[in-house]
Amino acid sequence: MEKPYWWYVLFVRAGKENSVVEELGRFLIGNSKGYLFDVFYLESEQYFRNKKYQIVGHEYKKRPLFPGYVFVETNMPQKLFIGNYIEYIKNSLNIIKLLSNGQAREGELPSIAVADFERERLEYLFRGKHCLEHSVGYMVGDKITIKSGPLVGREGEIKYVNRHNRSAIIEFEMFGTKVEVKVGLEVIYKNG
Repeated sequence: MEKPYWWYVLFVRAGKENSVVEELGRFLIGNSKGYLFDVFYLESEQYFRNKKYQIVGHEYKKRPLFPGYVFVETNMPQKLFIGNYIEYIKNSLNIIKLLSNGQAREGELPSIAVADFERERLEYLFRGKHCLEHSVGYMVGDKITIKSGPLVGREGEIKYVNRHNRSAIIEFEMFGTKVEVKVGLEVIYKNG
């Protein structure tokens, strides 16, 4: 999407992310007023092991990165977005609320857009997709080096590695709050 554009975030009922994406996407496209919209939720590739059947071979499956959150990318400024769509959001059975970015000054609307630096960081990691692919790396002692995937060069952001579950915990900042999320990380070699 050409700049300027913003990400707005909706808090939705657990497990209803896909329903909200479909319903809200249809509504916004039908009532676009000449603006562009992309409604999505962010996913992460996570390692899946089927213990019940002990199937040889394991795979990565997509899971919501931020369960309960749906994103709207649009070139519609926030004042117009709130004015045009707040009633739909309030009356939706699956949308709990539209998130805001801090406190508003008296007589002003609160900012509902994800801060540019937060959005740009997520866009960098997601590489133009809505799914954070798993990374591959190796460990020497306590130091990890990422060889491929979105975490290349971002080793310092990894808070915890779980080699058994092929995952890592990294930290994001969203609306000024630090949020830890689980992402796919396969450690192919450990020495020390």
